[in-house]
Amino acid sequence: MSDASEPKEEATTASMLGLSEDWPEQAADAVVNTVDKVRDVTTGPVVNLSRLLAYVIFGVFPLLIVLVLGVIAAVRGLEVATGRVWAAHGILGLLFVSLGTLAWSRRPS
Repeated sequence: MSDASEPKEEATTASMLGLSEDWPEQAADAVVNTVDKVRDVTTGPVVNLSRLLAYVIFGVFPLLIVLVLGVIAAVRGLEVATGRVWAAHGILGLLFVSLGTLAWSRRPS
């Protein structure tokens, strides 16, 4: 019979302190929500930066390699087509200078 009276005393004590019956659950939820907010603020930017780095490594870097190999292939192809190395360099040099001039003229002031 003493077991039946103890929960009433605890409930009375909790209600006297202004706490509800499920205050441990509410406290645990508050802690979990606070930790989630802090984690989102601190690790969110780091995760985004690591994703950007992965995209650069696995996306832009191979494109740069393809661009370099394409220029090498163009030089070799023009060398075979014209029969002269200086002509291949001159043609590609003129092409790149023209593209650079076009890009420079379209830049925002």
